[in-house]
Amino acid sequence: MDLLSIAALGIIAGSTAYAFLRKAPLSLAYAIAAIVIFVLEVATVPFGLGLSFLGASRALGDLGLAYGPGILPDPWTWASFQFVHGGIDHLFLNLLAFLFIAPVLEERIGPVRWALLFFLGGAAGALLFVLLEPGPALLVGASAGLLALFAAYGRLYPRERVHLFLPLPGMPGLPVLTVVIGFLVLQLLLSLRGPSGVAWSAHVGGMLFGFATAPVLMRLPLPGGRSRKRVEPGSLRGLATTPELRTILEEIERADVAEVREAWVARFLERAVCPTCGGPLRLRGRTLASGCGWKARLG
Repeated sequence: MDLLSIAALGIIAGSTAYAFLRKAPLSLAYAIAAIVIFVLEVATVPFGLGLSFLGASRALGDLGLAYGPGILPDPWTWASFQFVHGGIDHLFLNLLAFLFIAPVLEERIGPVRWALLFFLGGAAGALLFVLLEPGPALLVGASAGLLALFAAYGRLYPRERVHLFLPLPGMPGLPVLTVVIGFLVLQLLLSLRGPSGVAWSAHVGGMLFGFATAPVLMRLPLPGGRSRKRVEPGSLRGLATTPELRTILEEIERADVAEVREAWVARFLERAVCPTCGGPLRLRGRTLASGCGWKARLG
């Protein structure tokens, strides 16, 4: 293995350790790692060749998941393939997901569950690709792991509204579950077109893994995620004075995963106002209070 490829593996391990030790966002750490590793990819292209010959990069070959007749992927590539990319456009699209989609879920479920979804979802997508697509082939890119996270987001927070494709003023958001299902159907249809240079089946595998396993991972006794004392929905009913708040209250009552319920409670309290002065509310322990002196004990 090339020395710079070994350095790239060190960057993956180092960014993981830094995020956990310094309590930094893992999604941001991995975005930076992907950029640095892309620079190493370019540095390992044979001298005299440009970016159009990125496929000749030694780092790409060492860290990408390569398979074919008589060729088994190296063990580390089941994780490292998500940090190498086939071009600037490929990297840019995944960076958007690392920076604008992945942090939302990480902040809610914690970095340990986030990392499990990312790596195991990526590996599941890669496995489906290997099983369905004839080799030889080289699989690169973080899309499978990122789509596993996106599908998990849709499973855990199905009615949360998002603006992914047309964030125009006045344009209503769509329930994230609707977007996830639509995107999955699109990936399935594209995967049926045959070889195209894009690992559509890996995308499908990642999404199916994230959607299926998210509730299971949330029940594991792992650290991380928001931690609030349980608030009974009935104690919030008097504050649900708008259609939005009543909808959020329904989500709180329906949620059967603690972290999901806590996230909806946090959203409710962000939007609820004091019934006396109309000001914002603060939750301290079991007491909900306003700046005007109004207080209520939550059950």
